[in-house]
Amino acid sequence: MSFFRTKPETKISYLDKAVLAVSKARCPQNHLCPSVRVCPTGALKQTGYAAPVVDEEKCVKCGSCVDFCPRGALSFEPSGD
Repeated sequence: MSFFRTKPETKISYLDKAVLAVSKARCPQNHLCPSVRVCPTGALKQTGYAAPVVDEEKCVKCGSCVDFCPRGALSFEPSGD
């Protein structure tokens, strides 16, 4: 058991109220985003070398893209609701 992970019930309740955010300040926007390729639902889209855009309807909040982003440009943020 990893001490870095939260209990599943804690993570789920937090993510239910979160949205996937893309930080354009952290994204270099000079290459194809590697996180787009690991998204299992196709919720991340990229046009050219621009920062990826999130389709919240498709995002299942699995965190694969967040874990894979080498620049830390993807994160879950409170939705504000």
